[in-house]
Amino acid sequence: MGTVKVIEEKAYLMVLYRDLHSMIDRINTLRKDLTSTYSEEGGAFKAHDRHLLELADYIGWKLAILEKGTGFDWKEAGEKDVESIVSVRPPEFAGLDFSGGYMGG
Repeated sequence: MGTVKVIEEKAYLMVLYRDLHSMIDRINTLRKDLTSTYSEEGGAFKAHDRHLLELADYIGWKLAILEKGTGFDWKEAGEKDVESIVSVRPPEFAGLDFSGGYMGG
């Protein structure tokens, strides 16, 4: 019985993932159509383009949360654009190592 729930969850997550990706693709297509319809310097273009860009960014942010926040293995599911490794730069030190604690005396 637990297996059925896992399979249903995987199917749901795959559909959700693909639908969100297709929404981003559709928004980007709308932005290209907007560019060909209006001049890039016009007020209508700037207002609509900004809103479409914000919408695509918001969906992308939610998609990133979905990718990182679920236990689902996106690589195993065949999704190629999901990062499996995150790189973090080492901390940068500016000069002397200073502690704000007890200085002696």
